[in-house]
Amino acid sequence: MKIAIVGLGGVGGYIGAKLCSLKEEHEIIFIARGEHLKAIQDKGLRILDEGQESIYHPSTASQSYDEPLDLVFLCTKTYHSAQAIQLLGSCITKDTLLIPIANGVNSKDILSPITKAKLTEACVYIVSHITAPGKIAKATKVFALMLDSAYQKLLEPLFQEAGLRTKFSSDIKKEIWKKFLFISAMGSLTSYYEKGMGTIYNDHQDELKALLQEIYNVAKKEGINLDESEIDKALHTSSKLPLDAPTSMWLDIQAKGNNELESLSHYIILKAKEHHLDVPIMQGIYKKLK
Repeated sequence: MKIAIVGLGGVGGYIGAKLCSLKEEHEIIFIARGEHLKAIQDKGLRILDEGQESIYHPSTASQSYDEPLDLVFLCTKTYHSAQAIQLLGSCITKDTLLIPIANGVNSKDILSPITKAKLTEACVYIVSHITAPGKIAKATKVFALMLDSAYQKLLEPLFQEAGLRTKFSSDIKKEIWKKFLFISAMGSLTSYYEKGMGTIYNDHQDELKALLQEIYNVAKKEGINLDESEIDKALHTSSKLPLDAPTSMWLDIQAKGNNELESLSHYIILKAKEHHLDVPIMQGIYKKLK
């Protein structure tokens, strides 16, 4: 198969690096740009995983590709996903399996109108980010990729061989909202206070819990079958994170470029309004950050 990883940030870079072990049987294609791409082309992709560095080389690394792709992991931020699909053009066919892995919950809604690919949903738990061109640091042991069980037969052997922890669910929308519950709250609060995730837990735990409750209430109104125990699970996860662990939203805001404020924070406000819910904490965060 021709397997492309589009977007080689903290998520796509780590997944792509591990998939390089499949090169004898499959073509592994990295799609990136700028200095990050140049560094990967020159020296490979360097992954610092809990202090241990390894270097990975794909079959191909480029800014574009011109042959039909069998499997695409779209690991760009939500605000770049539509553009990335359009740039791939004819590489995406009706036979391509397209898996967006972003922090939002509406990737399928965004992409369905602009692609003819077979589109599924996914989410990933990982704390990692680019530290320099061609280099990604993964800060904790945490990694879990959640995929739709409809594609388990195709995808499970690939990820087992690559050594990536993968779970399959018959209710992938529920799994995506579980992740969103955590990352929406943490992305919003780390950006608001300009502090790492572990510090947010230590110094603003009551506010974190209240914000998780706001997001949970919206999820329930959206028809997502979440158990309220997910709030406590999110708090427990937060308690184990490094004090300075950043979120991708906070990193983007610090860089003063495009960011996930709309997909992680404002999305909850819009949905709350549809369902006549009050979300005062999220509204206050959004007002300041906007």
